[in-house]
Formats: sequence, C-alpha cells, structure tokens
Amino acid sequence: MTKIPVARTIERAYGFTFGHFLSVMGLAWLPLLIMGIGAYFLVPPYLAAIQNALINRDPSAIVGSYGYVFLLMLIMIACFNMVYVAIARQVLGLRTGPVWFYFSFDGAFWRLLGAYLLVLLLIIGATFVGAAIAGIVSVAAGAAIGGLSFFLLALLFFYLLLRLMFFMVPVCVAEGRRVLRRSWTLSSGNFWRIFVVLLAFMVPFFIVEIILETVLFVSVAAGSPPPQSSDPTQTMAYLMGLGTRVYALWPIIGPVVLVLYALILSLMVSAASFAYRALVPATEGIAEEFA
Repeated sequence: MTKIPVARTIERAYGFTFGHFLSVMGLAWLPLLIMGIGAYFLVPPYLAAIQNALINRDPSAIVGSYGYVFLLMLIMIACFNMVYVAIARQVLGLRTGPVWFYFSFDGAFWRLLGAYLLVLLLIIGATFVGAAIAGIVSVAAGAAIGGLSFFLLALLFFYLLLRLMFFMVPVCVAEGRRVLRRSWTLSSGNFWRIFVVLLAFMVPFFIVEIILETVLFVSVAAGSPPPQSSDPTQTMAYLMGLGTRVYALWPIIGPVVLVLYALILSLMVSAASFAYRALVPATEGIAEEFA
C-alpha cells in the first residue's frame, strides 16, 4: 500500500487554503453564516434552561430545551457537510475557478451525510459495548484495572475512527460508493501519518483559539469580578452576565469565528483530498498548480 507523503500533504493543504483564500471563503461563508445564525438564536434558550434548572434545582427543566440542541446539531451537520463537499471538489479539480458563494444539497452531500450517520451509529454501538466491557472488568478486577481498560478501549476507538473517517470526504466526492470500506482500505498502514498531518493543523488552530478565548474572556470579564458567595444563584447570574456580554460582541466575534472555521475545515479536507490523490491518481490529474 502506498504511503501518504506527510510533508507534501501538509504543504499542499496550507498552500491551497491560504493561496486560494478567497475561493475558500466563497465556498464556506454562506453555510457557516447559516450555522452561526442558528447558534445565535438556539443557544440562549438552552442556556436559560440550564440556569433555571440550577437555580430551581430541577434537572427536568432542561429536558424541554433539548429540541434546540437537536435542531442546532442538524444545522451544524448540514452546513459542515456542505463545506466539506465544496472544498473537496475544488481541491480534486472537479470544479475550477473562483467562487463567491456555495449552497447545494447534491448527491455527494447526501452520500456523505449517510456515511456520517452510519459512523454515528457505530459510535453509539461501540460506546455501549466499551462501557459494558469496562464495567465488567471493573467489577471483576477492580476500579484501577477497569479504568485502564476504559483508557485502552478509548485509544482503540480513536484509532478506528481516524481510519474510517479521514478519507470519507474525498472518497464520497470522487467515487461516491462504499465510502467507509474504501476509506478504511486507503488508511491501511497510514494511521500515524494521518495523525501527524492532523496535528499539523489542529495544534496551531488550538493555540490561536486559546489566545482569542483568553482575550475575549478578559475583555468581557473586566470590571466584573465573580461573586465570592457560594450562592449558586449569584454565580449563575454572573456567568449569564458574561454570556450576555459575549453575545453583544457577536457582530465582531462572528466574522472572526467564520474565518477560523473556514480555514481549519479547508486545511483538514484539502489534506485528506491531497492524500487521497497521492494514493489514487486521477485519470486527468488534479488542478494544474497542484499537479
């Protein structure tokens, strides 16, 4: 099995993302904007329900807000899916030229959605099985051994997910069938290479995210020290006040978050797409500048 060229894949992903920044933003801004609007209107009712549950000591008060969370998850999955497909098509040379907006529920979108739903079912099943195994081991051999078994199962779970999902988007766009099986086959012998490629994007993104979150927290928390009382009502009021100030800054925060998400999604999808092309050369090649 051909190996993924790690350095070249990382180089191409960064080159595509920042060298075609306007095209990346054109492909991503509308779906991500829709997702941001959904979060803006759906998150506050959920947070309010949590506040009421804590203040009134009534966990059942949260149940009625689950609909908001479920709707937001559907919006996020649909929007991310759309961006994944759009960027993969651009990288694989299936469409060329600049683009100013993208919104499409085409066949690749639904195929990828089906693949993700299947992975979700596998995750749920594996979670139940793993929890049952860890519980049995804990009872039979003690809590320490049970905790170790849970950790090892989590590592195995991560390994399986990475191998199943890394090539899902380019396989779905370029081939459109047997997506999970094909992704699993292509990732054979490439787990650590895939892991290094993803680290090359996630570590810088994580650092930038921490810096921005720190700046944001300092700005909204300035002049409003947290209450010293252990009264949960006062603590929750303080936290909700922070949330209100964050939402007031949304016109400024929103565009920054949109750009960051567009960049990280482009890096991840383009890396998978370039790695796919390294293993499965196209009949007519890829876009000329990446040939």
